[in-house]
Amino acid sequence: MTNLKENIKNVRASIVAVGFSPAPSQMTILGSGFLANGKIISVAHLLNNLTQDQVDNLKANVMVEQKNGDLERYQWFPIKLVPEKLDNKNDLAVFEFVERPENLKELELGDSENVEVGQDTYFIGFPYAAQLINDGFGVTLVVNKGIVSNIKRDGTDPEKKRNWLIIDAISNPGNSGCPVIDVETNKVIGVMSISFRTPSQIVKELDIREPMHIAGAKPINLVNKLLK
Repeated sequence: MTNLKENIKNVRASIVAVGFSPAPSQMTILGSGFLANGKIISVAHLLNNLTQDQVDNLKANVMVEQKNGDLERYQWFPIKLVPEKLDNKNDLAVFEFVERPENLKELELGDSENVEVGQDTYFIGFPYAAQLINDGFGVTLVVNKGIVSNIKRDGTDPEKKRNWLIIDAISNPGNSGCPVIDVETNKVIGVMSISFRTPSQIVKELDIREPMHIAGAKPINLVNKLLK
């Protein structure tokens, strides 16, 4: 029988926040990523609107200590983009550590061709990370659960390969790049890429968006292909 609580405990140390330092005592968090195959997997759109200097000074916030299941300590480590592993079409990016930290826990990648509609999933990342830190909550990993509600195929590809997993869940800004994980196997089946939102119908004068219960993830086989 699947033990979701244990599954989540086993992956928490593999999730990182990705950001850069605009000033010596300041960090700007762009989104999430996860450790697999000796690399950091995330999404390409985190790099949008960054200067080359900011891209050259990216860092990953890595869990370096975990006690009693929920007492955690994080540390920032310099990372660099692997240019030949940047896939803007599929919104995927691969990074590597400048100096690899010790005792990293990595996630196992699954096979997204075997994913089916109705499959139970969860995703774990750093939504609204900067705001939560500023509000005094510190670094906060957030877990969301959902199901695969649809699978889309690339209409421009003659082989019609899978290019989207639609997840029935709310994903917030900052989750981009986090892993979507199969509940049964605890393997990564997708990378969270987009959350669908609508203009607020409640406070129309504010520039805010209300989340829809729809999120889009890139199938993990696109990452498998990129890593090869």
